[in-house]
Amino acid sequence: MEMRRKFFGIVTGLMLGAPACAQQWFVVSGPEVRAGGTVVEVDLETVRIRSHGGESVIRVTFDVLQPHSGGYSFRSFVATTQLDCVRRTIALTSAAFYALPAGQGQRVGTDSSGREAGMPPELLEKIPAAARQAILKATCSPAHN
Repeated sequence: MEMRRKFFGIVTGLMLGAPACAQQWFVVSGPEVRAGGTVVEVDLETVRIRSHGGESVIRVTFDVLQPHSGGYSFRSFVATTQLDCVRRTIALTSAAFYALPAGQGQRVGTDSSGREAGMPPELLEKIPAAARQAILKATCSPAHN
């Protein structure tokens, strides 16, 4: 019952904090989106709350092509995140990169934290700080603070 109440709190927080982009994707980035900025969305179907954190899938779209250290460029990526409510951090554990916005078009590459090189550290830095904070706020209820 407690888990269900937390889940509905997250859904409510995300719906109040950002307009819906699609049926399951909710925008968590700020007003800069209207000015052609980075769009960050969370898939509410994938939000899982754990005792001191959680996980979810996010989708990030950029207004211009982004270079990747693997030698290709991408417009968007879809990533699995691990959220630590105690440390207030987000870690990307895997990502798929796409040629078009919103995870559409040809997949041009992938990364995983299980690979020898791990996830590129600059990838998380490309997500605006306000969007990272919104994801943490939505997942990490006051009970975790």
